[in-house]
Amino acid sequence: MANNTAFLMIALLTACAAPARAQVQVSTPAATVEQMYRPVNQRDPLVPATVYGDQKGTGKTARTESSAPGVAKGSFTVYGLVLTGILEDSRGRQALLRDQATGLLYTLRAGHLFDSKKKIMPGISGVVKGKQVIFLTEDKKVHQLNLRERE
Repeated sequence: MANNTAFLMIALLTACAAPARAQVQVSTPAATVEQMYRPVNQRDPLVPATVYGDQKGTGKTARTESSAPGVAKGSFTVYGLVLTGILEDSRGRQALLRDQATGLLYTLRAGHLFDSKKKIMPGISGVVKGKQVIFLTEDKKVHQLNLRERE
């Protein structure tokens, strides 16, 4: 019986003792939004976006005429273009093209080829048919580009 009494006494003392509270230590301070969110592109989402070389945009990424690489007169050729996409809206179909040599963007719409500054490239006309673009140059040569074709 003495054993039972001693055991009961130890059990009561253990149960009555205040439970030890866990000590939580923070090793690093809480992170802020600026520390956690570091986007690759620092563009402000509320500023209108601009296209490469577009002078009308108000965003920080809009290039000035002096910083945009130009095409030397007579060096442009439709044979260096790659068809990157075809869009359709209420005004019709238009093709997005990229010059492989310079990386400049061009748009074919309403039968005319426009550069990134929205100026018509003289002597070149074209049409978008299905998933392909057909160009006609001043010297009556025909050049065809297909979507998803890599040369």
